[in-house]
Amino acid sequence: MLNDQLIHLKSWFHTYSHDFLTGDAEADGPHTLKIDHTARVCENICHLARSIGMTERQQRMAEAVGLFHDVGRFEQYQRFGTFNDHKSVNHAALGVKVLEAANVLDRLDGDRRALLLDAIRFHNAPALPGNKPAETTLFMRLIRDADKLDIWKVFADYYRQDQVPEPAIVQYLADTPACSDAIIDAIGQHRMAKFQHMRSINDFKLLQLSWVFDIQFPETLVQAGKRGDLRVIADSLPDNAAVHGAVEVVMAKVASATP
Repeated sequence: MLNDQLIHLKSWFHTYSHDFLTGDAEADGPHTLKIDHTARVCENICHLARSIGMTERQQRMAEAVGLFHDVGRFEQYQRFGTFNDHKSVNHAALGVKVLEAANVLDRLDGDRRALLLDAIRFHNAPALPGNKPAETTLFMRLIRDADKLDIWKVFADYYRQDQVPEPAIVQYLADTPACSDAIIDAIGQHRMAKFQHMRSINDFKLLQLSWVFDIQFPETLVQAGKRGDLRVIADSLPDNAAVHGAVEVVMAKVASATP
């Protein structure tokens, strides 16, 4: 991707995303959160791209993927008042529709456009498709890791400040001590837990911890260990043996990537 193409995409995203803001800080909270999240995901994906030796053009492509990965979130929240895909719409698929309707990718050639759209379309999928070109799959893997790194940060920052997360981003789950046996069992089996097993905010925390088993690049776990966000999330969970066991499994996975 050429630098002027990336500048054009950034300009469009800034205008599009800020058009959802009303000037009311409280009402704008969910949209502002996604604007800020997008900026940090762009930083994360560029770092990961450099860590695996990508060229400058590939790094710009990676940044474009980060820029647009959550572009569907703005219309999603405006229409449904939630970021819960299961109760509204798949935000990744919606993001693809938004970009196609705006013709914002017209300056890219067909292969670059298809790669970018596929990376967005599958960034939140339970598993990656097995029928895509190797380069496309690489960018899919990058955005999934970059996204997880910042989601961990977003939640950990709330707990560092002893605050309750924005209700929209915890999908209006109950703030109860309950923890799903299915999610704890998945972690014990070194598997990523499933969204349908969430019943409480604690389940959401455990599900986020289980994402370490879907990480694609060792550098992602190295960064997770350095930043300490997973430990903060873990320390906010209930104090019981089942939770402790799950946390130990997660932390062992993170430690395994330490140089």
